[in-house]
Amino acid sequence: MNITEWSTARRIRAGLTVALVLLAAAFLHRARAALLPFLAGSILSYIMLPFIDWLDERMRFVFRGRRTTRGLAVLVVYLLTTAIVVGLLAFVIPLIVTELNVLGRRLPGFAQDVYSAAPEVVQEWLDRYNRSVPDEIRLALDRSIQDILQSLIAALQAGAFRTVSVLFSTVSFLIGLFIVPLWMFYFMRDQPEIETSLFRMVPKAYREDVRCIQTLVENVLSSYLRGQVILSLSVGIMTTVGLELLGIDFALLLGTIGGLLEVVPVMGPILAAIPVIVVTLATSPSKLLWVVLLAFAVQQIENYVLVPQITHGVVRLHPAVSMLILVIGSAVGGAIGVLLSVPLAAMVRDIAHYLYLRLSDDPQRPQVALARVRGTSG
Repeated sequence: MNITEWSTARRIRAGLTVALVLLAAAFLHRARAALLPFLAGSILSYIMLPFIDWLDERMRFVFRGRRTTRGLAVLVVYLLTTAIVVGLLAFVIPLIVTELNVLGRRLPGFAQDVYSAAPEVVQEWLDRYNRSVPDEIRLALDRSIQDILQSLIAALQAGAFRTVSVLFSTVSFLIGLFIVPLWMFYFMRDQPEIETSLFRMVPKAYREDVRCIQTLVENVLSSYLRGQVILSLSVGIMTTVGLELLGIDFALLLGTIGGLLEVVPVMGPILAAIPVIVVTLATSPSKLLWVVLLAFAVQQIENYVLVPQITHGVVRLHPAVSMLILVIGSAVGGAIGVLLSVPLAAMVRDIAHYLYLRLSDDPQRPQVALARVRGTSG
């Protein structure tokens, strides 16, 4: 039926629906700072849900009520996750803080150490610069560069501290921070019922399509989010152990940085390699080749062993496209945009492909369209 043929009542309902959606979007945009803890809680819940479902299935043989088993499964996974995180933080964080303090004390001399370890070509150019540029101009330029760097570092530190202080001083953010753990418990416990209730709101004619789109979204999100957690831990551990075996200073700190930067698509490994190379040049320049080989080996293990087994290639975006998406995501959503822009783009691509197959002149059945999008036989 054409929109022009809609009845007055149907047009009113459509207008009210659009108005309510826009109003909800405006409220969510207005409360975006307070919703950050809930966004983090949603991601953590999504990561933990498979373990809860697995434990719930096996606990039904002991307990009869689904709500009882579901709540107990959530509580068990909750406590285990909390114990693991607290245990890791109790052992790892103090060591990282110690290495950070040592690095802070040694940082002023790193520039001279790196200069001393630089290749002969770089030193030749620097020596030529020192000989050709008068001392007065060279000293002035050096002071200006140092002032700019110090100002930049101070600005970044001030901006970071100001952002954190403003964020944590927000009453709504603090309230959300305390409410989120309880909200996560109820959300994960009642997730099947919530999902069923939401599907009941969808007209029967569109339910199968909605389920197929949900499958596409979950296929990307589950593989990407859980895969990033596993990849970050794996890369962090391999880098830390490798640097420790090579005798490189600040191995735990550099490995942790490498693991954290692993969540940044495409550019993460490149960004993580910079501090490792700088520290190696400043402290152990003779081991630079071994460090480069270690970084290369870690990337090969990640690309050809871990990624195919963990993420199954669900993102399937060319690196050039991923870089462009990262730039757009960072401009639109900042750090959150960098982390989520690539999986969101993959989801939009799959959903658009599915809708194209369903809305073509010769529409395919939902399951057939889903199979084609996922690259399987229908």
